[in-house]
Amino acid sequence: MKKLLATISVLLNVIVLTGILGWAIKTGYLGRILVMFNETYIELPTDTLSDNPWWEDEVKYQLELTKQTKIDTCFFGDSITYGLGNTMGNDTFNFALPGMSTISQLAQLKQLTAAQVKCNKAIIALGTNDAIYRATDAEFINNMKQIISIIRTKMNAQKVLLIPSFYSTVAASHDLTLAGPLERVEKIRAFTRQVAATEKVLIVEKEIQPLYQGTVLKENVTKDGVHLNSEGRIIYRGALLKILR
Repeated sequence: MKKLLATISVLLNVIVLTGILGWAIKTGYLGRILVMFNETYIELPTDTLSDNPWWEDEVKYQLELTKQTKIDTCFFGDSITYGLGNTMGNDTFNFALPGMSTISQLAQLKQLTAAQVKCNKAIIALGTNDAIYRATDAEFINNMKQIISIIRTKMNAQKVLLIPSFYSTVAASHDLTLAGPLERVEKIRAFTRQVAATEKVLIVEKEIQPLYQGTVLKENVTKDGVHLNSEGRIIYRGALLKILR
């Protein structure tokens, strides 16, 4: 009888735990828990973008267009900025690529500086993918500082501006294949402000705020909860053009 009760107890526990796990996955709380334990390196994605042949080819193309040139304004970022294309006017270049984080940004800058690309001004919109990738807080901060230092000292930028990581919709924030949990995004944004203060660079927030409803991305400016649709791109591009004036 005792063995039977023990067996039933084990089965009930398994059923309950399976239900809890299913609920956590469905609601996105599992992803949040994983990010909370990020510093212990529980298996989360990491940025291996610079090993991707597509990325290597895109950077090679950028180098062919910009090597040994001085550009007035350079844009750096991920797929959100990449989606604008090279539409910000003469003497600007958009170096943003899908999937970029501070890790792959350092790899791209290594190639750009070797090709003697120079920028008078730089606008950096990073952190959205860092909220997903496996990296410690200290690594993100250090990477951002290195990026600013390289752009200043090796690319001769006189002015650097930072755009904090973009918010996603609430639904997208529950899916680590799309976006980081909003709590992690807020943390990355706070670190970006911290870096901006210590490195004495400008931070751009209010100009981008029309994309958001509080601390989430508006549903009407996105096609998938993360990336901007045509309306969102128009708002973002308009904000960047205002910054350039």
